[in-house]
Amino acid sequence: MRVVALGSFLKNAVTLCAMLCGMAASPVFAADATDGGMNMTDPTPFAQQKPAVDGLNFKASAVTGVIGGYANHMFIASVATPMPFINTFGAQLDLGIGNYREDYTSAAAGLHLFWRDPDTGLLGIYGDWGYVNPEHAGRMGVEASLYNDRWTLDVFAGVQFGQHVMTEFVDEVDLSYYFSDNLRGSVGHRLISRGHVANIGFEYMPEGSGGWSVFGEAEAGQDEYHSAWLGLRYSFGQSGANTLIERDRVADPIVRIPRNLASVTRCGTIADPANYYTSWNGFETMKHDHLCADKDELDRRGADEDKK
Repeated sequence: MRVVALGSFLKNAVTLCAMLCGMAASPVFAADATDGGMNMTDPTPFAQQKPAVDGLNFKASAVTGVIGGYANHMFIASVATPMPFINTFGAQLDLGIGNYREDYTSAAAGLHLFWRDPDTGLLGIYGDWGYVNPEHAGRMGVEASLYNDRWTLDVFAGVQFGQHVMTEFVDEVDLSYYFSDNLRGSVGHRLISRGHVANIGFEYMPEGSGGWSVFGEAEAGQDEYHSAWLGLRYSFGQSGANTLIERDRVADPIVRIPRNLASVTRCGTIADPANYYTSWNGFETMKHDHLCADKDELDRRGADEDKK
């Protein structure tokens, strides 16, 4: 039943994506926009609506720290753009590549498709993929943000799936406060394959830095999970944002890399076929012998934990 429900969820998400792309390409919709018509999601005249992304914008980050108790160093790049003709919708692509536990590769990708009003919030669909050699897993679901003065609430809720994890619910929740226009602090919650995790984070963009900022996160939770990383970020492009709070609300949404690697940081090989688990890789369900989960689940299935 979980697989059927998940398949229906993903089918609906893909259908929504196709509808957005179709609207972007539609000459009828484009004509409505250029003639000062109405956006279907907002009764405000099109010319008065604020764009989801205020131009073609880029971010490049270098991150160093630990994930799941092991060293991880990554380079992360993002590009965000408004949708053609329907600029209250936007898209962002995130890519990451790095080194995990010295001898292994870590990699990740994420895609956001969203509606946003910079004065109110954001609503969209989100999917990502995380790889820690050789384990990997995906996530797909809904993300939303709510803006209220200096407060921001960011939520992602969906399912994780893939060859090396069990199909199950995951989430990310972040409550942020901007102590100044260029300093943000946050507290949050994660649900990963290893259990519940608490998170704190920050980002600081010095005034006049020209787009440079420093950021970091630290988290700890069930199954002896702990992670912490520090990064340097450079934001550039067509955005007219001069402060961190402006950039976060008009330029590019939250980047969920490297935090999406958390679910594949404790893994093991199951010896007894009777204890194999069923996973869904996006196309079919299969039985597998290599599982990433918490210690109790690995022990229950008699898995020999990886000692990389």
